[in-house]
Amino acid sequence: MSRPESIENRWDILYRDYPEVYEAFSNTPYHPTVYEQLSGIIDLRGKSIADVGAGTGSSSLALAQYAGKVIGIEREAAMLRQAQEKVQGDGVRRVTFLSGDALTLPLADNSVDLVTGITLALYPPKQYRDFIREGLRVAKGSLIYIGISPGWYGGDLYDVIEGVEKVDDEVDHIFIEEFQFAFQDIFSNQAYGTVEHIVSTYGFIFGKKVIEYLKRESKTTIRWKFRVYWRE
Repeated sequence: MSRPESIENRWDILYRDYPEVYEAFSNTPYHPTVYEQLSGIIDLRGKSIADVGAGTGSSSLALAQYAGKVIGIEREAAMLRQAQEKVQGDGVRRVTFLSGDALTLPLADNSVDLVTGITLALYPPKQYRDFIREGLRVAKGSLIYIGISPGWYGGDLYDVIEGVEKVDDEVDHIFIEEFQFAFQDIFSNQAYGTVEHIVSTYGFIFGKKVIEYLKRESKTTIRWKFRVYWRE
């Protein structure tokens, strides 16, 4: 099967068929990282963390730099395989990965200190309500979600991106208005280095119009505004 020019915001296809592109996208460096900034908001030191929607494992490994133990939970088999390969034979003893769904976590009540969801992609947005209930059930301490701030889907190219239902306002309402989460916004710059790299990863995900813009403007950096939500 030949690879298309873009999957036009179809994250389900990305997770299922192109985990290597997701890996390249998620590993493109952010400055400062969301984890550095999160550690200044929530005390992660020595904590046991369930990292929901762990993907190919990058978020769980990043959290393990601060935490005592991280359990990465991922439902997509292709992503889970890549995550599990990262902890084989390289001494990452504090990180394990489980197959599981954000809506029915495979963990007992109050079994970890913290539950995190790092840009967890749930659709339709009403599914976040089940994730919140499950996270609060499992966590002895805080449930933490890091999402995209309203108006920042895809970062600073929000106005260029087409063909997607931008649901960040609804997600924001669920966390803040319905479940009374505290929140704080953080910024990070993602540097791709070359136009070729940003087109083959970011452009591949976000659409052909984005690819045209990236090439025309020779843009290699995306600025993101994330929103950290937390509640005990």
